[in-house]
Amino acid sequence: VAAVVAADPAVADAGAEDLTRAMLERYRADARAMPEGAFRASRAAAGDDPARIAAAFDVGIDAVLRRMAALGGERSGLVTCDGAGALILRKPVEGFVPPRFGAGCTLWPLYRALTRPAQPVEALVEMPGRIPRLFRARAVALPVPGTGFATPATLEATMLVELVDTAETAPLPLGTTCRVCPRDACAARREPSILGADAG
Repeated sequence: VAAVVAADPAVADAGAEDLTRAMLERYRADARAMPEGAFRASRAAAGDDPARIAAAFDVGIDAVLRRMAALGGERSGLVTCDGAGALILRKPVEGFVPPRFGAGCTLWPLYRALTRPAQPVEALVEMPGRIPRLFRARAVALPVPGTGFATPATLEATMLVELVDTAETAPLPLGTTCRVCPRDACAARREPSILGADAG
């Protein structure tokens, strides 16, 4: 971890270095707890159910979602946020690119998970675009380790998004963030879009 951080001039700032180090340490812990070969075998045996995989490895569902995103290649993305909804980690995938600044779409399952801690949320979602993209989104919000009785509960939500080719049910129409979302009729809109007329 130290060598990777030291080799990247983009994380030379002390604050960025600390965040990068923490994310790499978490990635390493996930990989050690769920080695690739064993993880893929467990995923196949569990019918792609993150809760069953988590039970098999005795880890949190959030760790399984992170591992699925890490091993999912170009068809899998990941977003995490803190209890205030601020995005912490972004792994974009074509058709689903989280905003670099500001909040994401309030309809994301990521935010719904924050309202029901420890209860997984799943939805088939459609992202707008010239060619709309379908994704299966799975999210969970769990307490951050280290918080206890003497401090307010601190949550972190994790959402895995996986590209799917067909929909068996009607998808939930989402966006990236209001400022660049063409869905004018959305009841959750908090600011006008710069894109104009509804293309969703």
